[in-house]
Amino acid sequence: MSLEADQDADHVGEIGRNVSRLAGVASADAVVGPVQQVEGRLIVPLASVSTGYGFGGGWGSSPEEDRGGGGGGAKARPVATLEITATEFRVHQVVDSTRITIASLLLAGWTVFWITRTIRAFRRR
Repeated sequence: MSLEADQDADHVGEIGRNVSRLAGVASADAVVGPVQQVEGRLIVPLASVSTGYGFGGGWGSSPEEDRGGGGGGAKARPVATLEITATEFRVHQVVDSTRITIASLLLAGWTVFWITRTIRAFRRR
């Protein structure tokens, strides 16, 4: 096997290890923890988990110019908990106050922009 083939195999192996680590980190257990039994109730945490990977390569006029690479990302957030008893099944939604705050600030900024623009338009007349 040539040196180039060995290097390619090393790169592929490293990318595979990184993807495996990313998949392990982006799990529901990493975000919300395991299922728990509390006072006769079974509590099941639920999370939204998404991952993305990308790989690329390129070729030049010489082997030194050949390039390749990859990358990935993961996102996980809690969304709800299930509460299960012998007689009931309840879903408790997790409210993300950060998203609500950001949306409120964006709405306030948009409102101020349009009010200011409207007032300026009336003053010009």
